[in-house]
Amino acid sequence: MNLLAESLGLTTIVGGWVVFILALLWALKTAPWHKVNGDKAAQHVLLGLSVIVFFVWQFGANLDNGITFHFLLMTLMTLMFGPQFAIVGMLLALIGVTYQADLGWLSFGINAVLMGIVPITVTWVLYRLGAKFLEANFFVYIFYNGFFSSAVGVVVSLGLSALVLGLNEVYSPQILEQSFIVYIPLMATPEGFVNGMLLAALVVLKPNWIATFHDQTYINGK
Repeated sequence: MNLLAESLGLTTIVGGWVVFILALLWALKTAPWHKVNGDKAAQHVLLGLSVIVFFVWQFGANLDNGITFHFLLMTLMTLMFGPQFAIVGMLLALIGVTYQADLGWLSFGINAVLMGIVPITVTWVLYRLGAKFLEANFFVYIFYNGFFSSAVGVVVSLGLSALVLGLNEVYSPQILEQSFIVYIPLMATPEGFVNGMLLAALVVLKPNWIATFHDQTYINGK
């Protein structure tokens, strides 16, 4: 969900900006820029997915009391480009959303953390754990990294969003419990399905677009 600046306290705003800036500095410093330097096709794919995320983040299911749910698509972006470029792509999308939806630039940091950095981190941690402990094959890659990681990521993201809304007294605990928290588990299935299906389609049609997928690891000899 997109948080409005006027509904947030100073601590949340400052904390969000600090975490976001640290994550962005890490991404800019450690990103494998050599993979996109001079590669216009890779640049266009990253920009194209950022535009798709921009449109997706503007629309969602509106519930009572102004609460809105929408897909994140951060798992797909992370698996396609890696966490550093996923943060860059998320930044581009969120700039457009913040301007278009008039969320207020003060809330940019916390929105970036909750809708981008948190699910990106969850996806990457689970990807690394899966690469270490799970068998490397096509179905594990799709169902674990695509479906499962995105489901966990959206639950963690929305759970932290509920905590932020509660601490800032945007909604009462009763409203959050009845109109927000109860829907968090229900978002896991559609988020997992959308990310997993898109990932599976791209692996089949455009495997060169998926930075974390390698034929010799997940297909050859399996």
